[in-house]
Amino acid sequence: MKKTITILTLLCLLCALLPGFCAFAEESDAARRGEAAIKATEHWDYIQLPKPESYLDEWKTLYGRKAWYAPSLWVESVPILNSGAPYRPFLFEGTEVTVVAEENDLSCILYRGENNRLYSGWIKSIRLLDEFPGETYSVGEVREGDFDTLPEVKLDWANGYLPGTEQRYTVLNEPVENCVGFELEYQMIAENTSAKWMVMGPRVVWVSDGENWIAAGEFPYEENGAVRVQLWLPEPMTVAAIATVAACHAPNLFDFRETARNFLVTK
Repeated sequence: MKKTITILTLLCLLCALLPGFCAFAEESDAARRGEAAIKATEHWDYIQLPKPESYLDEWKTLYGRKAWYAPSLWVESVPILNSGAPYRPFLFEGTEVTVVAEENDLSCILYRGENNRLYSGWIKSIRLLDEFPGETYSVGEVREGDFDTLPEVKLDWANGYLPGTEQRYTVLNEPVENCVGFELEYQMIAENTSAKWMVMGPRVVWVSDGENWIAAGEFPYEENGAVRVQLWLPEPMTVAAIATVAACHAPNLFDFRETARNFLVTK
């Protein structure tokens, strides 16, 4: 007991006499937590890790800014702009990012790419926003009640096309049962035509339970950019796949990204 009291006394004296000692302990915890998060991303060893003192005690949730004349932003693999080092996957407008470290006016972020996989990299801090920059919509009849939320569900592109179209769609690695709604994020990332009118128009959201597809609602899309849609399903159902189909002149001409999160399920 005396030995334990002596050790605690020494630690208290160190904190009083050497303020940096406690700060170093906190910094080490932040560094371990941040580094573990980075190492859980795809090909994390391609980036330069932050310095131990650069990790944040409290992470930030921010959003990618709209780029000039482009749908996405460059992400560096090192905390230096225009370093010549290989770039990381693009950060698209409105994509939610988690900032785990800050260094040289750059932020080390965790973010999802076009393929919905988690990546890490460095980006200039002023290119991140506090709020989602795009349009937001609510589709379907809002349901009252207390629901459980599944914030992150693993998604991937299907190997084939949506039946009756030449369009890609998203599959859930594990279907979500008793789902009443979810948040969809959508963005056209390449028009592939100078005739913009050919690719603009309403988007219809289709949802599959693994066997059948239903049209769950639609939202407007007359200007290019990221949008977020709170989609309410007509009744609780299993969600196994999601497709966003353009009601326009050339629905299969352009490239787009889509992701879904915050699945609401009945308790």
